[in-house]
Amino acid sequence: MEFISFILAIVALVGMWKMFEKADEPGWAAIIPLYNVWVMLKIAGLNPLFILVMLIPLVNVIFGIYMSYKFVEAYGFGIGGFLLYLFFSPIMTIYMGFSEDVQYVGEKYEN
Repeated sequence: MEFISFILAIVALVGMWKMFEKADEPGWAAIIPLYNVWVMLKIAGLNPLFILVMLIPLVNVIFGIYMSYKFVEAYGFGIGGFLLYLFFSPIMTIYMGFSEDVQYVGEKYEN
């Protein structure tokens, strides 16, 4: 079972690397804990300082879902794509990262 979890984590990491590159962010940022959330917030068009909200119990779950929605929306997906991302994230990150049909269309947060 641990092996399957490990493989799914690697798959999600590779997909996230490619998604970051599509948004003109460094792909290696996907492997750095906390920094990857910072970059995801920027890509989603949210202030990266919202990472502090992730430290508040229970609020972090709600905000994490909202951040994920905004992140997927930045790649042109609506609620259906978000639900697929929420429940099948390793598959969706690979699809979003490697598919030529999926492009970054959002506006990054700039100071």
